[in-house]
Formats: sequence, C-alpha cells, structure tokens
Amino acid sequence: MSFFFFFSGEILKESAMKNAHLYNENWWGFANLEEFLSTLDTPPLSSNMYQKEHDNIATAWEKVAENEMYCAATEEKHLAVQAGKVGIPMLTVVVDGCWAKRSYRINYSSLSGAAAIVGIRTKKVLYMAVRNRYCMVCSRAAAVNKLPGKHCCSKNWHGSCSSMEANIIQEGFQNSVAMYGVKYVKVIGDGDSNVYKTMLDSRFYDELQVEKLESQNHLFRNFCLMLRDIVRDSKAGSITLRQCLGKNILRLRKSVISATAHLTKNEVNFDCCFILQKHILNAPYHVFGDHQNCVYSVWSIQRKNNKNWIPDLLESGLLYKIMNVVSNLADNSKNLLFSANNNCVEQFHSIVIKFMGGKRVNFCLRRSYLARCSGAVISHNSESFMSRVHKSMYNTSPGNFVKSTERRENDLIRRKRKMSWPRCRKSLFLENGPNKN
Repeated sequence: MSFFFFFSGEILKESAMKNAHLYNENWWGFANLEEFLSTLDTPPLSSNMYQKEHDNIATAWEKVAENEMYCAATEEKHLAVQAGKVGIPMLTVVVDGCWAKRSYRINYSSLSGAAAIVGIRTKKVLYMAVRNRYCMVCSRAAAVNKLPGKHCCSKNWHGSCSSMEANIIQEGFQNSVAMYGVKYVKVIGDGDSNVYKTMLDSRFYDELQVEKLESQNHLFRNFCLMLRDIVRDSKAGSITLRQCLGKNILRLRKSVISATAHLTKNEVNFDCCFILQKHILNAPYHVFGDHQNCVYSVWSIQRKNNKNWIPDLLESGLLYKIMNVVSNLADNSKNLLFSANNNCVEQFHSIVIKFMGGKRVNFCLRRSYLARCSGAVISHNSESFMSRVHKSMYNTSPGNFVKSTERRENDLIRRKRKMSWPRCRKSLFLENGPNKN
C-alpha cells in the first residue's frame, strides 16, 4: 500500500519515488533527509538509493540550466540586434566568480569554484561553469591503492582555487561564437587583474580586443577601505586629524557621486573624463573646508562656516596620503561615467549561497556543487523553478499547488519591488544652499 509524506515543499509518493523525486530550492543532504523522515516515523531512503536519485536530479537540473542559458543568450542577442548591432552582435557582459568556501581574505583553499557571465540587458546568466579539485570516490580509492569504481568523476581542475575564475571565464569567451553566435567585447567586473590579463593573452576575437570596465561598487568600496586604513594607521598623523578624516569618508564618496551625476546629465564625451578627474581631485579640498576651486553646480551640498582643515592636513602630511587614494579613484573616471556595476551577477551569487546553505556545508565531495549552481541558474533566469524542472523530467505540467505557490511568490516579489520604487535614499547631508527649501 502506497502512502504519502511531505518533504521540502513537495508531496512524494513512495511507490513512484524512484522516478518521481523532485526537490525544491531547499535541497537537503542525506543526513538531513534521514533525520527528518525519522521524526515522521517513516523509513528513510538507503544511501545508494539517495545517491541514485541525487544523480538523476542533478542531471535534470544541469539540462534545464543549459536550456535556460541558451534562451537567455538568444534573448540578449535579439535585444542587441534591435539596438542596431549588425553582423555578429557584440555584447556587454558582467563577469564574476564565487567559491564554495569563505576565504575571509586569508584562506584561499576552496575545493570548488564557479563563475558566471551575465548579459547586461537581460540580467540573465549566459554562461556558467564549475571547477572541482576533489572527487571523493577517486580520493578514497587512491588512499587504499585501488582503482576507483565506475562513477561520474567530478574532479576537473588541478590548479589553484584562485585561478578557477579566470579559466571559466576564458572558456566562456572562447565558446561564445560557437555556442550563441555572439562576441563579448565589453566586460564589467571587479578589480581582479588576473582575469583581464587572461583575456588579453588569449585574444579570443583576433584583432578585436576585449575592453574592461570596472564596477563602480568595487571602486567606491576600495576607496573607502583605503581611507579607513589611513584612519587606523597611528603613524599617519594626529588622532584629531585622523578622526576628522574618518567622519568625512562618506562625504568624500558622496562628493564624487555628485560630480559624476552632474556630468552624466548631458551626453558623455571624451572631455568629461578630464573634467571628472579635476572634480574628484578637488573633492578633499571641498569636504575639508577649502572652496576656492569649487563649482557650485557640482558641489551643491556644502556646509557653511565649517573649519578649513586643509592647512593642518597639509602640515601633517596626511593630505598627501589622502590625495594618493583619491588620485587612484580619479584614474578610473571613465568607469565612473559609464556607471557600471555588477549587481546582477552578485544577485546570482546570492542565490548560489542560498542553495549552498550559506557556505557552511561541504558540498564539494561529489557532484552536488555543480547541481546546486545549475539550480541557481534556473532560479535566477526563470520565475518558475519547480515548474521548469518538473516539465523537463516528466514532460508534464506540475500540479496546481506548485503553480499557485510560484504565482504567489512572484506576486510577492513584484509587490515588494513596486513598493520600493517611490522610496528614495535619505540624503546623508542637509543642503544649505539657495535651493535648500
């Protein structure tokens, strides 16, 4: 006699479990499933049965993810053609990598890593791949000097974990024409120079050189981090001046954002880069009270009667260290004018982390990490994760409960987005100019 039990948002029938397993986005491991079923006084799956169903679902997720990426690339290509791109469409993409283990900037020893190429128009994943440095079956067989049995080996990388991102992105660029009939000519990414060096050395498109635009999120983050390092350095200057700098870091960032927004109101040309560089280099003087070279239309947010800290900063030598950091940001004025960011690929990485359980569980032993990254692609590119997987596995439409759940979740997301539209971020500083009212 067959019976039903509830597992992870799906109702599974025991008699059809071998070919009707369907996991949702909260895919548990074997130990979690065994513990959960034991609390329901239900016989759990055996380890071999679980691994068999795991492989079936992983294959289905990978297949659906490939189809979703192909559809996203087709849509991105169509939008590029509509925008006037003739011949082979040349796309602007966002690239970034993620790893299965948190490094905290000191311990780069992850066994697996992934990287994604996201279209700038559709905000969907066009290409995603995974690199694994470990296979549990092969490792255990090697420990006892035996040949591993027949299995799907997950190990496909022998280098360092820090070089996984560059290799995956290189592979995606090399196959862009063969897979989708497009070329990635502009890349938005973080400050990782190894990835861009790999692109330049590979020369994917012969005479066409790939242009890199750095994300303004990383530019401003590094800008603030370097200023905070100066504040923490006891040898940089007196505590009073360093405290003054610490209180005005956000004002420096806000000043650069205001100057960039002022220049991007009109059509951006080559001269705007030099003008923005001039405004950025003047930002410390404006923030610390010296307004001799300020343009009011740009520096509209001012404080009257504030103390001029420039002579003290200049005498202590702290101003030179501040200007060194500011000049690094001014050199990236072109990237700031383009207003490029990598939010779309960071959103994809957040979905990967959700599938990974917050990077607190090791899913790198076999095939699980690739399957979870594939599930993240499906969830990111489509609004109906369970329906897409169900149709791919069984060639039938899912039940009404699945559809109603997905419809309710999508409606909730739309309402939240709609509520956030009229909201504006409160200004960090009050205006004291003639337009204050």
